[in-house]
Amino acid sequence: MPHTHRLFRSIDDVDLATWEHVRVKCGSSIFLDPRFIAAVEFSLKRTCQFWYVLIHDESGEPVACACLTGMTIDLADFADPRLASVLRWMPRPLSKFRKLRILMCGLPGSPGEKNLAFTTRNAERQILSLLDRAVCELAEKEGANGIIYKEFGEDDLEWTNSLSELGYRRFAIPSMHFFEPAFDNFSQYCAALKTRYRQQITRSTRKLEGTGVRLSVLTDPQAILDAYTPEVHALYDATVARAEVKLEVVPIEYFHELTRRLEGLVDLIICSEESRIIAFGWCLHSGPDYHMLYAGFESRLNDKLDLYFNLMYAGLDRALRKRASRIHVGQGADAFKARIGCYSEPLYVFARGLGPLMSRVVDYGADWLVAQKPTIGPANIFKSDVVESLKRTEHTSA
Repeated sequence: MPHTHRLFRSIDDVDLATWEHVRVKCGSSIFLDPRFIAAVEFSLKRTCQFWYVLIHDESGEPVACACLTGMTIDLADFADPRLASVLRWMPRPLSKFRKLRILMCGLPGSPGEKNLAFTTRNAERQILSLLDRAVCELAEKEGANGIIYKEFGEDDLEWTNSLSELGYRRFAIPSMHFFEPAFDNFSQYCAALKTRYRQQITRSTRKLEGTGVRLSVLTDPQAILDAYTPEVHALYDATVARAEVKLEVVPIEYFHELTRRLEGLVDLIICSEESRIIAFGWCLHSGPDYHMLYAGFESRLNDKLDLYFNLMYAGLDRALRKRASRIHVGQGADAFKARIGCYSEPLYVFARGLGPLMSRVVDYGADWLVAQKPTIGPANIFKSDVVESLKRTEHTSA
């Protein structure tokens, strides 16, 4: 008996014990946790459709699970700037080339993480082939213009080669940045820096002194819900609108649902002036991982107070104090993150156009469909004795 699959329309319909069996066995992240999935589904159901797949082997043992999303994307949000400029000036009759209906193996709002898990790699080709048949059938039924599998790291490329054999093109997307958790807190990290790098941070933190602006971390769910009002969420919308690449935009309900469903795992770092929030950062701590997710800030105050930088410093301090062993610092702001010592890991998606026209668009327009930036390596920021100490620590850990 070959591998089989079951398709569900809501996470509420899924056999959660089976889903968790797969997730736990393969060590998947919080982004495959049914609580996270339920928050995404509930908050985005007005703009997206969701399906969930469970795959069993010949003996009936669950061996894989995946999240699927049907949504409309705007190519101008993440294409090469030259192509994006052309797309924005297209007359309305040609807008179908800009706004496309896609079926995605993945979820919106899971930055840098795939929503596909296998318990074994021995049958990965067979499992991926079965999954893709189900995805293609669903995409045809839904009238999709294309299919996307996201987001995969370097370690995934060997087994995702099966997708290339199935007709998908691989695209590099903005890298995920990580901060090495080699210190107990941010002050200890600063003390280890070379003078010029420590002075850069000091210049930013001193901008808040004497202003009445206060940094704090909210962890109580009700306190977070009370603080995160539509007016505060508007800072997120404005920040996204200024970004060159808009990978995903989520509504206020997304953050509220995460807070309700992931109690104890959500931090809201806020920068407030008296009772008014002028900047914030959403963070998620699960197991060994600390994820710095989304931010928003008042643009007119950012240059004066370095709000974004100070939010990042507060988030890193929080992650270090919580003893996270892997600190995800998000995508974008490459130069700043390299300057504070972050290292980056490449991320990829696989895409396939459906129909003669979209197939050619994906095949021949690959270099234009996703904006690319040169990778910036981490700066040499630490004192020489600290570097030697870190090397000895890494050698001992290995």
